[in-house]
Amino acid sequence: VQMRGREVHAGRGLLSLTIILSLVVALVLLLPPEITFLNNTERGLTLALAIIVLLIPFGAVVMSDLQRTPASRLIRAWLILGVVWLLGAAAAGVMGEPVPVGQPGWLVRAVAAPDPASLVVLGGLALAGLILLFAAFYSFYATLLPEIANRALFWVLDIAVVVMGIVLTISGTQSLTLLGLLSLQAGIIGMTYGQMTYRVFDIRNGLNRALRTLFLAAITGVIIYAALSIESRLELGSDAEGAVVLAGIALAVALIYVPVREIVEGVLNRLISDSVTDVAQATRKYSQQVSQGVELDQLIQASSETLSHVMQAHRSGLILVNDSGDSAVELTVMPRGGFIEMQDKKAQIAKSSPIYRQFANDHAPLSQFDLEFSPKYRTVSETERQFFRDLHMSAYAPIMVENTLIGLLACGPKANDAPFYPRDLELLATMATQTGVALRNARLVDDLRRLNNSISSLNKEMEAANQQLEKLDAVKTDFVTIASHELRTPLAQLRGYTDILDALNEQGMLDQDQIAGMIANLRKATERMEELIAAMLDVSQLDVNAMDLRFTQTTPETVIRMAIEPLNDAIKQRRLSLSARGLRGLPMIEADMQRLVQAFRNIVVNAIKFTPDGGRIEITATTKPAENPGEKDQILIAITDSGVGIDKKNLDLIFQKFFRAYDPGLHSTGTYKFMGAGPGLGLTIAKGVIEGHGGKIWAESPGHSLETFPGTTFYILLPVSPPENARRVLPFEGQSSAAGEPTLMHSRTS
Repeated sequence: VQMRGREVHAGRGLLSLTIILSLVVALVLLLPPEITFLNNTERGLTLALAIIVLLIPFGAVVMSDLQRTPASRLIRAWLILGVVWLLGAAAAGVMGEPVPVGQPGWLVRAVAAPDPASLVVLGGLALAGLILLFAAFYSFYATLLPEIANRALFWVLDIAVVVMGIVLTISGTQSLTLLGLLSLQAGIIGMTYGQMTYRVFDIRNGLNRALRTLFLAAITGVIIYAALSIESRLELGSDAEGAVVLAGIALAVALIYVPVREIVEGVLNRLISDSVTDVAQATRKYSQQVSQGVELDQLIQASSETLSHVMQAHRSGLILVNDSGDSAVELTVMPRGGFIEMQDKKAQIAKSSPIYRQFANDHAPLSQFDLEFSPKYRTVSETERQFFRDLHMSAYAPIMVENTLIGLLACGPKANDAPFYPRDLELLATMATQTGVALRNARLVDDLRRLNNSISSLNKEMEAANQQLEKLDAVKTDFVTIASHELRTPLAQLRGYTDILDALNEQGMLDQDQIAGMIANLRKATERMEELIAAMLDVSQLDVNAMDLRFTQTTPETVIRMAIEPLNDAIKQRRLSLSARGLRGLPMIEADMQRLVQAFRNIVVNAIKFTPDGGRIEITATTKPAENPGEKDQILIAITDSGVGIDKKNLDLIFQKFFRAYDPGLHSTGTYKFMGAGPGLGLTIAKGVIEGHGGKIWAESPGHSLETFPGTTFYILLPVSPPENARRVLPFEGQSSAAGEPTLMHSRTS
């Protein structure tokens, strides 16, 4: 606002200076030498300098209006050139021959044999005129708004009038000097008019009407001249017979003139575009098309196409308005019609903004030209102004329903580049009023459709959730069955062996071999119970994100070797083949050795249990370099078996706790037996540990079959170093870690 205020004050100052200088020129030329106290030489120099000084602020005013930016580079360059021109003329007048500007016959002499002063004055005048005309024509061709192009044309005419007035004024001929002064004053008046109003009269429309009038006058004159020529050649008398013949000639001329005028006007209408839209027909057609749009997309398409046709515009569109609070509304550009390239472009318009008051309070349309240049909208924020600029539209009309602003009807530039006249804005406002009820109904239908889709989506989600809950409920039931069996077996062993020990002890029949055997069996039972309880505790830690990890340097080969070593006996008993490839040469990783060994062991145990005797298990590993800067290298490990496989619908469920993909009735107590099953916690723990390292685990399988054994592949993706937010337990500083397990100091979340 301050910048625009300074621009207005500067323009008024330059305007006042130009008017004063034009009066100085008139006084120098019209007053006699004895009153001005100037001889011919001083008079010529004074006139030349006054003309130059007059043209400098005039050009600055013109360029500031064309550029519409304060202190632009072009204006500064113009002022610099003007000062150089002024100093050059002054130096030529003071140091050279007397300046003959304005003296009788000097213009002819200056053209034939120019002196330095005349050359500076005339050359500078020609260059200044060309610069100003070029700037005006460039603005005319570069602008998108026809109203700005019209202002550029106005300045073209005004520049031509001022330059011509200056040339005639300094010509030295008294009659031409008076005509030049009148022309110069007319140019100054035009400059004043251009500065005092932002919307000048329509130049192109005026020229069209002038050409139309001149052409029709010429046709009429030719017909009248032909009639007079015929009358003179017939030499009609003043008797009754002559009067009858003259009346016949007049009637024939009238009969010829009427169709000729209609033909000429039809041709002119085609050549000179000046069509006026039939308001009644346009509104009727628009109302018919809009009423057919039940859905929002249909309404937008119908209103855009019909409006573009009726208004003869390049494009049109629709903007939805939603009340986003007490202080602002949200404008959403619908990406159809004339806004195809704008995908849901949005903006906030303050309710205190003049734009909102124009639409919501005054219920009046708004042109883009008024938004840019009218003093009424100087306080509009640049963000709001830029939003409407980016739409590349020429006019907007509010769509009101029950005194509430619900949308805007936008219309682009006309096909003939004509500006939007008040009658066009009124027509646009009428069409926007007709759109109100249709838009409200279409938005209600659209809201109902989206609500229906949302409800359908929620219903599907609820069905999926119910199915999931049913599966989880079945899983928990299976877990109770399996857990009770798992716990009952070691408990029965413990109770049985303790009863045997008690009986043998009472009878005094115990020996060392019997004691050692029974103690070994008791130890196995307690270890099985410890494993089951430890797995349950691990899962409970995962549920509350309380599993702390102790990171240390290790290699994937070491982790996998430690994971499969305790399983060698089970692999031999089941006659399985296990191979590992690509483990050597992998980079060091930071990992919790104990937890990562536990995760890999659970995955391998799962492969052993669901692979038939004589099957195979393969472990492969590769390094995946980081794809983008700042990312970490990763290690991809694949564990593939030739087992029964997994149904595709269960590939994600297998990592949920207590889940078992098979009938608990097939449960086997043996930990490593084929199709043997535990409580369903091994893969859950493995997933939690790997994700705690910043990694990812997933399974792929063609399906489940106890006949073809399609097999399953588990993929584990581990980063070389853990993420910053991994939970970790730090070792004491200065102490080394033994066997990959650091001494604990304290735990923290980084």
